[in-house]
Amino acid sequence: MDDTRRAILRWMTGVMEARGWSAGAWARLAGVTATNLTRFLRDPINGSVPSAETLGRLARVAGSEPRFLDERAYPPTTRVPVLNVEQVHAFLDLGRRAGEAFIAAALRDGARSIAVDRPSSRRAFALTIASKSLNAAGVLPDDCVVLEPTDVLAPQAGDVVVTVGEGTVCGYRFFPPQLLPVSTDPDCRPTPIGDANVAGVAVHVVRSLRI
Repeated sequence: MDDTRRAILRWMTGVMEARGWSAGAWARLAGVTATNLTRFLRDPINGSVPSAETLGRLARVAGSEPRFLDERAYPPTTRVPVLNVEQVHAFLDLGRRAGEAFIAAALRDGARSIAVDRPSSRRAFALTIASKSLNAAGVLPDDCVVLEPTDVLAPQAGDVVVTVGEGTVCGYRFFPPQLLPVSTDPDCRPTPIGDANVAGVAVHVVRSLRI
């Protein structure tokens, strides 16, 4: 088996095992024909390799993609969707499985997403910071922050957490019983944890270059 087929097979079987998906279930989520997967999975040496379009659809739903380069030199990459405030409120009201389906649907439906070169849960997502609440700590307005929900990653003292309000997205340092801003804006003040709607714990920050 050549390296390309091996990489695709390793990725496909890994996704199905991790997600508990059958080939048919994955194909339905991605909007592709199941035989495109099953022919290859049954005979990865001689079977037809799924087309680039099929692999792209499968990757968007899975939140990951085949790794054709040496994984020892290049860590695996996953994608997480960038949600808006309304989507986050809807997501936080869902249970674990429904939340995973929500994130998978956002990726499948073409939501803006960002690549993350670190392992992430099936419920990880990103938010765009809309305030100066952490600008003195290097997290600026318009930065995208990748979050893990608090039931996936419990916040520890000093962690950065992100809260959502009515149209607002703010970052704070987690120091119970307060959320503390690290800001040059005098209007950013400590917030009692019990009064905040914490969306998740920040694990990664992505910044667009502005030219």
